[in-house]
Amino acid sequence: MEFLVISRQFSLLFVLGLCSVLFVSGCAVDKRPEAYSNAIVVSSAFPAHGSSQPQYAAVQSALLNRNLLIADNGDVLPVMKSMCETDMLYRVTSTNLPSYVGRHQDLFAGFYLDVAFVNGSWKVVSTDNNFAQVNSEFELSLLASVLIPRVTTSDVFIVRPQPNISAKALKDLLASVQSLLPVKRTRFVVENKLAKQVEQAGFRAVLEHAAAKYWYLGDTLSTSAAQDRTFFAINSSANAELVAFATRSQPLMACMQAHNFVQPPNKKFNIKSKATDLPSVVSMLPSNADFNQLSEQQKLFSSGKYLTINGDVLKYSTYQKLQAGSRCSRLSPSDPLYKYCEDRKQDVSADFKRRKATMRKQD
Repeated sequence: MEFLVISRQFSLLFVLGLCSVLFVSGCAVDKRPEAYSNAIVVSSAFPAHGSSQPQYAAVQSALLNRNLLIADNGDVLPVMKSMCETDMLYRVTSTNLPSYVGRHQDLFAGFYLDVAFVNGSWKVVSTDNNFAQVNSEFELSLLASVLIPRVTTSDVFIVRPQPNISAKALKDLLASVQSLLPVKRTRFVVENKLAKQVEQAGFRAVLEHAAAKYWYLGDTLSTSAAQDRTFFAINSSANAELVAFATRSQPLMACMQAHNFVQPPNKKFNIKSKATDLPSVVSMLPSNADFNQLSEQQKLFSSGKYLTINGDVLKYSTYQKLQAGSRCSRLSPSDPLYKYCEDRKQDVSADFKRRKATMRKQD
């Protein structure tokens, strides 16, 4: 009997031990395949608005190092719309659109239109920020036929009717836009009292006067030669924050005014430099240069001067002295103070923009 008990105990221990060995052995076996394939294919797509024409290849490479690129029509543009750190809209004033409209998904967030009821129909008009004078006009239906084939799925439309529009006229405009521009993300700039009517029609309202939880149209003081229209929102600190702007002829300048995104030159200017080809000039141009005047920049290069984004002609040496005098400019991105300096630059830029923007009280 004693032998039987011992045998049973031994048998049980043996079985448990054998199972443990098999279990551990099973875990230790490498069952991975000999070769792997990525679950997700990652590719870096070239921005749609950039040119791939051979004649631009060298200068395109130099521009990309500065967060810029050149389009097929020769315009130098931000490499991506995120460079502006706010939405950039293309302001439509005619049916003659740049070639990159239609390939603008990496550049513009959408479109802005001024419209007015003229001679019995709604028309897109070219006017100032106050609608004081209409310079040109064309049928809204004509715009739709030209623009709709170029609209992307992510586009936003901001439509601004003439001031003091009646509720009845607004109802007609809402119906016209809904039938002609079947874009879900459409906003209408209206008086504060008409916001509810816009929202009940399934659209979003942009107000003429500042109000909490709404975008509102900036007044003329907040615009510039490049930023034709500006839009603000009241943030959690009760400050006016730029949320979008509309531009037509100067998207690069408009974007640079919103955010200083152009990378510093990766080559230092030297008056003795013999490299005066355009890519070399692009690599040495200061960050505040006008990159849409590259032919002029190439002419000025030999005299040690460049054209700024504001139209001033300055010496490269002046820019270099300003940079040398700034402690921030001497910091590397890995330095803990580098991020602090960049944040302070943006604080100054934002404060300047807030001081330009005036919040109008509702009448």
